Amino acid sequence: MSSPAATAADQEGEEMPPTKTSRVEEEHQDEDQAPCDPWTYCCQSDSESCPSPSAAAAAANDSEDDPEDLTEEGLKARNAVLAVSKSVVALAASIVGADGDPPSTLACTGTVVSHEDSATWILTSATLIRKQGTDTEVHEASIAKIEVLLHNKKVVNGQLLMYDLQYNVAVVSIDIQADLPVVVLSDLPESYFLTPSPVVAIARKFEFQSLQMKRGNTCRTVSDLDCNELMISTCQIEQVFIGGLLIDLEEKIVGMNFIDDETTPFLPVQVVRGCLTHFKKFREIKQPWLGIRGRALHVLELAKLEKICHRCPKPHSGILVDMIPEASRANCEGVEVGDILNQLDGVVLHSPGQVLFWKKWSC
Repeated sequence: MSSPAATAADQEGEEMPPTKTSRVEEEHQDEDQAPCDPWTYCCQSDSESCPSPSAAAAAANDSEDDPEDLTEEGLKARNAVLAVSKSVVALAASIVGADGDPPSTLACTGTVVSHEDSATWILTSATLIRKQGTDTEVHEASIAKIEVLLHNKKVVNGQLLMYDLQYNVAVVSIDIQADLPVVVLSDLPESYFLTPSPVVAIARKFEFQSLQMKRGNTCRTVSDLDCNELMISTCQIEQVFIGGLLIDLEEKIVGMNFIDDETTPFLPVQVVRGCLTHFKKFREIKQPWLGIRGRALHVLELAKLEKICHRCPKPHSGILVDMIPEASRANCEGVEVGDILNQLDGVVLHSPGQVLFWKKWSC
């Protein structure tokens, strides 16, 4: 997944600038230290703060989707999956081969997110139509046939409405609405990801027409991929889970699953919701007004946290500004790289996703 670019978007009226508390030097530090709570665990060793995703995955439940798991957590996980099962579909994109080559097929998972006139919108990953081995190219619509498997085993044709390679999201439309409930993409509390919690990744397999689940936990770290907004879970998934939901045991939608070599990144629900809101309003995903790129304090490496602790009073949360595109500087009113933003219009900041699609300029 490529890093979401930050450019200015047309907006009506002026918005209040974010509140900044301090400025620190922008220096490169080694990235090999495990993330920890910036103000509680600064004196702990790496092993005492937050385990690596691979270590956490190894310690996860060996029977993540075991039908015989009748523990309280196992039953809650299955009930959470069943609560959204009618909204979970399988997608398959068949790409016509060149020069007589057989067509290639990529299958992933999608979720019903809207009914628009006589059509149903399905949110999934842009991986569905991305060319293999590239982050910037997709297959032409004329050579890609998209099929959608519904929960009732019916297969219908789908039409690609939108894709965005920066956030790796896509919307596919089908001409059917009956018995396809829409999931609600609600923003989670700002501090939700500060505490690791049990989650379930969901998929529907096209070839077996079956619902799949993998259990794990959210982890207080960010993905190694070039996107600061991506979080990590320990769910051990396969390709078919790409584009599917990540939910917690209280049936809250946490995000959309992607896949990497060693970890399971997911796009937090507030960013997913922002992408869908922009597409509904503008028929494209506009880039954020502020254009600020940064990292949450609670996932910074220990060396940088110590330097911040020595230079400023201890904020409980915030975003360390990594980049401000030139096109956005006029809107940022004095915010510079190295600043710590801890509030935006009075709302405490815990995640870069809060800055990307702030409600004042996205709705």
